[in-house]
Amino acid sequence: MEPAMSPNGGSVQERQSLQERFGSRLAVNPHFTRKAVSYQGNRSVPGLRWMKYKEGFSRTFVERLIDDRQPTDILDPFAGIGTTPLVAAGMGKSATGIEIMPVGVLAGNGIAQAANGVSKAMLEAAGSELIGRVTSEEPAPAEFAFPHVSITEAAFPEPTEAAIAKARQWLANTDDDPTRTLLNLACMTILESVSYTRKDGQYLRWDYRSGRTLRARVNKGPIQSFQGALGSRLFEMVQDIDILKQEYGGGYPEFITGSSLELLRDLPDGRFDMVITSPPYANRYDYTRTYALELAWLDLDQKGFASLRQRMLSATVENKTKLEWLRRVYCDNQTLLNESLGMYRNQGAIREVLAILTERIDELGNRHVIRLIEGYFLEMAVIVAELGRVTRPGGTVIMVNDNVQYHGEEVPVDLILSDFAEQSGFVCEKIWMLPRGKGNSSQQMRRFGRREIRKCVYKWVRASD
Repeated sequence: MEPAMSPNGGSVQERQSLQERFGSRLAVNPHFTRKAVSYQGNRSVPGLRWMKYKEGFSRTFVERLIDDRQPTDILDPFAGIGTTPLVAAGMGKSATGIEIMPVGVLAGNGIAQAANGVSKAMLEAAGSELIGRVTSEEPAPAEFAFPHVSITEAAFPEPTEAAIAKARQWLANTDDDPTRTLLNLACMTILESVSYTRKDGQYLRWDYRSGRTLRARVNKGPIQSFQGALGSRLFEMVQDIDILKQEYGGGYPEFITGSSLELLRDLPDGRFDMVITSPPYANRYDYTRTYALELAWLDLDQKGFASLRQRMLSATVENKTKLEWLRRVYCDNQTLLNESLGMYRNQGAIREVLAILTERIDELGNRHVIRLIEGYFLEMAVIVAELGRVTRPGGTVIMVNDNVQYHGEEVPVDLILSDFAEQSGFVCEKIWMLPRGKGNSSQQMRRFGRREIRKCVYKWVRASD
């Protein structure tokens, strides 16, 4: 009998071996739908609906997991807009979130401020003042203009540019930190709706009316005025604030700003009995591009964009290797880093995929996907090893992630990371598959046929020492 081969004629032996090892733990969970593990479940949820952050998961997903395990100390090392720590703190748990994207940090802090500090009356009064300044005829000084970078140039109609400058002037002159946080968040969350841009997966699509040179003529339809969109958002915030105090007023979560590749190492051994998280996927999505308007609003300049992109978990073709940087970060704990490197370098399925892609490098749409895969799994090996250290015996890690495919070669992210987990002191109890996976791209479909890629939720339990 001929051995099974990949679509490119390479070996699949290592991937088959992983499949045989973890196959009995793969199962469909009807509760974990695409709506539950994505932003879709938060579209109408007070507070969480303010920021359309598609990379998050739903409040109900977190609540179900906490109700099931009843943990006391909960961590999300890729917290996004803070769904896990906000829900956990609201349920009376000790909750910590780590997030590198300033967009998510502002959103999480703003919702927490609304739930634990700012009153409805304070928000209404400050919001009225802000609207009054935005609609006034007096122009703002040039120093308060939107701080464009190359990717955001020509994003707004001229009247919107003027209104944005007035809003930034008002915010700069406001002394009340909690109120300023909420109104800053309100302004940031409406930028897409008042712009010529539209978020579309890994791309930022542009309307032809922007005047930019474009490949396709996109028309996103009517574009809201800044004052109209801001008024709607502030009305929504005022509506939500009392509900937020009931839902998330149980305590203020700890938000830590920065990269988990740096910050997990500072957390004590066995600090947490539950981790609920969804790291970036190895799918080439560049969040600094998708959230370019929001990041520029928060005053990231061109160098700031490049620095943030490199410091994030490697998931784009622009990322360079972080190995030497990790050696400096772990200069006082080489043992954990070396163990992580060993897990990565000895993982046969990774080597198998990389060997095939390297052999076909001239056929790849972008040869840097090889570097992406290398960086992603090296860094995730460090993350998983750190989770093994900070999770106490009997504690649980729940992780949402997608498998990926490059040039017809499926990368079983779920099985590879679960292998890392079992080398880091966990037992992989379940890999729950969503009832419906995701299809491969149209380009790959034409060449390699239609293949559904798994979308999964992993359950790892820390073994007793």
